[in-house]
Amino acid sequence: MKLIFSAENEKIKSAHSILIVGGGPTGVELAAEIAVDFPDKKVTLVHKGPRLLEFIGSKAADKTLKWLKSKKVEVKLNQAVDLNSDTDGHNKIYRTSAGDTIEADCHFLCTGKPFASSWLKETVLKNDLDVQGMIKVDENLRVRGRNNIFAIGDITNIPVSACISNIFCFFFDHCLYKLFLEQKEKYCQTVFI
Repeated sequence: MKLIFSAENEKIKSAHSILIVGGGPTGVELAAEIAVDFPDKKVTLVHKGPRLLEFIGSKAADKTLKWLKSKKVEVKLNQAVDLNSDTDGHNKIYRTSAGDTIEADCHFLCTGKPFASSWLKETVLKNDLDVQGMIKVDENLRVRGRNNIFAIGDITNIPVSACISNIFCFFFDHCLYKLFLEQKEKYCQTVFI
C-alpha cells in the first residue's frame, strides 16, 4: 500500500498540471492538498454536478468553491471529462462535455467510490451495518448498542448534513480523542474506527 501512495505522490510531484475528476469529498480534498502543498502546480477540478460536495448545504459548498478558487484551483462545474486523452508532445489533452480542453500531465479519478466497509462484514461488527454497509451509530458516535466502540466520518449512518463530510469532521476526531484520553481507564478497550 505504501508503494501505491509513493507512486501517486511522485506522479503529483513530477507533474506541472493536474486534472482531478469529481467534486465530492475525495476530489475536493485532493485538490486542496495539492493546492496547499504545491502552490505552483496548475490544478483543474471537473465535476458533473452543479456544485461541489452536493450532499452538504449550499453555503458550505459555496465556501469550498471560493476557497479552492482563492488557491488558484480552476473548477469546472456541470461538465464531464473524456479520459481518453490526446497527446500534444508533453501534455495530455482532455475534452469536457462542454467542449472545453484541459491540458494536464496526469489525472486522478475521484468519483463514486464505494464505502470502504466491506471488511467489517467479517468482524464482530457485521450486525452493526445498515443495508448500505454504513455503521449504525448513536448521537455520541458510539456504535449502537456498544459502549466502547466509536465510528466517525462517511462510514457512519449519520446524515451527511449532520456530519458535513469527512473534510469537516476534524473537530469530531479531536473531541473523540479528548474523550478517549479523559476516559481511557474507564474504557480501556475502546475502539475507534
